[in-house]
Amino acid sequence: MFFLNLNLIEFLGLLGGLGGIITALYLLDRGKRRKVVSTLRFWTAGFTPTEQRSRKRMREPWSLILQLVSLILLLLAVAQLEWGTRPHRGRDHVVLLDVSSWSAAKSNGESVLDAEKRLATEYANALPARDRVMLVRAGALMEPVTSFSANREAVLNAIASSSSGFSVLNADAALSFAQQAQSWSGGQNGEIVYAGPGRIGEGSARTDASAPNLRVLSVPVDPNNCGIASIGVRHSEDDPNGWQATVAVRNYSPAARMIQLKTSFAGTRFAPRTLTLAPNSEEFAEYSFSTTVSGQLVAAIDGNDSLSQDDSAVLALPTNGPLKVVAYTSRPEVLRPLLEANRRLSVTYSTAAAYKPSVRAEITIVDGFSPSPLPQGPSLFINASEAGSPIPVKATAEQAVISGWHTEGILGAGLHARDLRLPRAKIFQLFDGDVPVAAAAEGPVIVARSAGRGYQKLVAIGFDPLSGALRYEVTTPLLFANLIRWLAPESFQVTELTANHVGQASVALDRSEQTENRIRVTDENGWSIPFTVHHGAVQLFTDRPGIVHVSSGERERILSLTLPEVGPALWKPGAQVARGIPRPSRGLPDAMELWKLLALLGGLGLVVEYFLYGRRRSVWKRRIAARRFASPERELAAK
Repeated sequence: MFFLNLNLIEFLGLLGGLGGIITALYLLDRGKRRKVVSTLRFWTAGFTPTEQRSRKRMREPWSLILQLVSLILLLLAVAQLEWGTRPHRGRDHVVLLDVSSWSAAKSNGESVLDAEKRLATEYANALPARDRVMLVRAGALMEPVTSFSANREAVLNAIASSSSGFSVLNADAALSFAQQAQSWSGGQNGEIVYAGPGRIGEGSARTDASAPNLRVLSVPVDPNNCGIASIGVRHSEDDPNGWQATVAVRNYSPAARMIQLKTSFAGTRFAPRTLTLAPNSEEFAEYSFSTTVSGQLVAAIDGNDSLSQDDSAVLALPTNGPLKVVAYTSRPEVLRPLLEANRRLSVTYSTAAAYKPSVRAEITIVDGFSPSPLPQGPSLFINASEAGSPIPVKATAEQAVISGWHTEGILGAGLHARDLRLPRAKIFQLFDGDVPVAAAAEGPVIVARSAGRGYQKLVAIGFDPLSGALRYEVTTPLLFANLIRWLAPESFQVTELTANHVGQASVALDRSEQTENRIRVTDENGWSIPFTVHHGAVQLFTDRPGIVHVSSGERERILSLTLPEVGPALWKPGAQVARGIPRPSRGLPDAMELWKLLALLGGLGLVVEYFLYGRRRSVWKRRIAARRFASPERELAAK
């Protein structure tokens, strides 16, 4: 028996104060009373009553006892008296429901998650009614679904609404989270209950560690599983229309397996391959194919095992093919070595007389003249005539010397040549947004303009870099490569596509891209994803399926993180932990609330006291008041 609101000293202080006031009122009621009369004419000394001492006996002691008992009951209700033992009033339990990829596996005709829900429900129903439960969905990340709550219906609804995820169980993080949650709750720690198959990743730090108050509700699962581990696709280095694909298949079971791998692209099936996999090993199958259309690359196995989510993988490939370039020039033999060095470019050469602005091309090269109207797409102007130049020419310089390059970004990357002499160069006039790629003392001689203000993206070169000594300068091919890369980034962009599992992903970087300010990581909606660059690789984490783009200048990697992360290792919590469903709590709860009953009894005692004694006192007081204001004649008549 214990109080919730008041301690014993506070309770006794209130009882003594209020009880003393009530008792004093009853004692003062028996003292001398003042009487008001109309005259002392008829009073004689003989009839003067002798002053009597107050009697020690109370006229209505049972009324006082009833009021004191009612006061005690009401104070006990205010103090919230409870019957039971305080330590067992209620404990805080954490239920870790495993929603990792293994929870979707089938076991004995039902999914592992359904068995987990059944065990978690039985455990919650076996607890005392006053115990509080927090439900946490455990995977790679911990998702608390409820706070510590004694509302069993809310906890059971949260258990029933849980679904399987794609990540692997992080048992170490799950136990740490549960222990922290219990330490922050402020109540008495209950049990940490794990319900699941206990499959974790290979890199788990402590596979045999456990909390001292851990209980395990184990769900058996068939470990014989085989699945697609990843798919990697990249452009072929020899064929501009070609793809090179690698499919990795892993055997998670402790026995050797023989599986058949079936692969197709855009409805075209490749020849099936039979792979023999050693226990806990991985095999690779490589494919090379050529196509100019987009489509889905599908890899599937006839696993026929408990976990079917990793038996197939799909990777969407974009349109593949060379970029179309149209060059209007009278000297195609000079441009051909520069442009055809890139296998991603398909170049068509035409004369100036055949110029048509409506010809569709990713890049249009105009050599030695100024067309009207301008091309409808990105364009490169080489030594265009002053009249009709896309960028106005303000002057012409003889024997100009390039004194500086725009080294920020792609346009001037790797260009550091100084004192490069130009026999004749046009000096351009700059406007807002124009970028001077190369400048002489007289002004800019190469200008890049982004799309906008009615213009397409374009670059104007104010001199002829393909004539004289400039043709043999090392700067010339590098300059053309930078300008084409800026006009059509996809011409130099290396695209790599990967289908991998959800969770932690690592993307290796080349030395040229290992600067974090050049790297951008976004999802399929363009939202940024947190990442770090560590040991020459981009490290990121996702807890749900999605598409991730990793861009670093001229290279883009597309990660299709849609495969489940399968934990191959078994968690060993130790032999000392409790297992199974505990014995259900029967009978009354550990602590029973009495304040409602006490408040009812206290109020009832005051009502009974009023009907037994209060009404009689009220009648007596009314009679006294009537006599007090009676006239002297009526008093004399009464005598």
